[in-house]
Amino acid sequence: MPKKKSISKVIKKTPKKTKAKKKIKPIRKKVLKKIEEKELIIKTKPEWVKSALVNKAKYQKKYSDSIKKNDDFWKKEGKRITWIKPYKKIKNVKYSKKEVKIKWYEDGTLNASANCIDRHLKDKKDKTAIIWVGDDPKDTKKISYKQLHNEVSKAANGLRKLGIKKGDRVTIYLTMIPELAVTMLACARIGAVHSIIFGGFSADSISGRVNDCESQYIITADEGVRGGKTIPLKAITDEALRKCPDVKKCIVVKRTGNKVGWVKGRDIWYDDLIKDMSCLVYTQDAAY
Repeated sequence: MPKKKSISKVIKKTPKKTKAKKKIKPIRKKVLKKIEEKELIIKTKPEWVKSALVNKAKYQKKYSDSIKKNDDFWKKEGKRITWIKPYKKIKNVKYSKKEVKIKWYEDGTLNASANCIDRHLKDKKDKTAIIWVGDDPKDTKKISYKQLHNEVSKAANGLRKLGIKKGDRVTIYLTMIPELAVTMLACARIGAVHSIIFGGFSADSISGRVNDCESQYIITADEGVRGGKTIPLKAITDEALRKCPDVKKCIVVKRTGNKVGWVKGRDIWYDDLIKDMSCLVYTQDAAY
């Protein structure tokens, strides 16, 4: 019978592995050094540096002020956006085992959609607000602030026509298409709360989220396109809504144009919703 190896012999062999690991470290460092040496670094042009909105010194000054003079810093920074009712309170925070409270500018009111779009219309209306690239890179769109304002306003007016008002929850289940940004901004414009659901989620995931936030409206598309494949968004939504008895309307964006299931009285095409809608100016009752 072969002799059994003693425990001491096994233990003596172990340090050899440790030595091997030690040898790997300097080799790894050499490899990383070679990568760094070959790394291409493109220096910023001097004229770009001069015209930049911020430089290292300005950034460090701002950061220092945000730490040392926190309230004064955010009082000034808050004025960079447009307020319907200007704020007087800066922050109201509390961290304890019994209560966690985080409130900023709580006595002021604003409209997020107006801040994203309207305040740029005076001098930037023809500038590009959104650059969209579809699943096929050849499928692209450049949307100006003026065009975005028109589309968001029509969508907001259409949502209001359906009876959606401030505080109502609207679920958005779309892939990355312009209508995703448009409907999200439209909800903010009228004071509705939007709940975004990732376009790859299952029917159960959708129904759970719709019911949890007590949403009565959902926006989806006939299909989505990702990686050259179509995603049956409407079919998945239909399956989800079997478990969502409180949903009143399902708004459908025509993305591929393929045939989809339809529930009469509940489903409505997005194009029909915004057809003949006028541009809607946000109102103060839709502000937060």
